[in-house]
Amino acid sequence: MSAPPSKPFIFLNTVPKSGTNLLNQLLLGIPGSKMNEYVFYEGLVKDLAAHASILSRALPNELFMGHVYYSPEWATLLGRLGIKTIFMSRDLRDVLVSLTYFIIEKLPDYPLYEKLIALSSQKERYLLLINGIGDYPNIKNWFGVFHGWLSEPGVLNVTYEELMTSPETRRRTITAIAQFLWKDSKPPMPFSELVRSMEGNMDSDRSFTFRKGIIGGWRKEFDDEVIAAFKRVAGDVLIQTGYEKDLDWS
Repeated sequence: MSAPPSKPFIFLNTVPKSGTNLLNQLLLGIPGSKMNEYVFYEGLVKDLAAHASILSRALPNELFMGHVYYSPEWATLLGRLGIKTIFMSRDLRDVLVSLTYFIIEKLPDYPLYEKLIALSSQKERYLLLINGIGDYPNIKNWFGVFHGWLSEPGVLNVTYEELMTSPETRRRTITAIAQFLWKDSKPPMPFSELVRSMEGNMDSDRSFTFRKGIIGGWRKEFDDEVIAAFKRVAGDVLIQTGYEKDLDWS
């Protein structure tokens, strides 16, 4: 007798404004899956016990979502509980554009909201978020708290671009996700059918946080001054994450 289909416990962790809800929809395309209403933020050590208590009660096929900073403690927790972790990131320049619009249009409680809306142009807002102000980090340090997930063993890394560049890259990425979730176990249906079900559940119109989702949209938003500032503050991040080979971009 063949083994029954397994039901993985899944944690979707993302850099904010990297396509969180699209990947959420994709995973909810898995038959029988459901999203836990609790959203994990930051993952600070002081909150670890409470977060561990929530995750330890996970049900099969239950999805958890969050924007959790990297720490060895969190990585150990997820591994100990046998939770399959997917980490999603995006070109930090496009993240900056999306984050800026999202704050001023939909997030009045954000720490820098008042300062951002008081500025007269998007350029000024980009420069503020690139450079940081007071206790608010510059864009490199803002991203840096997530960076460790990119090299954490056992975590599947996917990018927004892999899902959105073309139907071919999307299906390859969804297939990789499905194979990761059911590694050494039996999926609920053949992988080809599972991929179609997951892809078919993606719909940007159902996402409150989705604006345009354009790949490379920063090129129409940044002028030379903003580009120079980004290179100075976070140019090395683009190289480390594979979006540029050097600082010779514009």
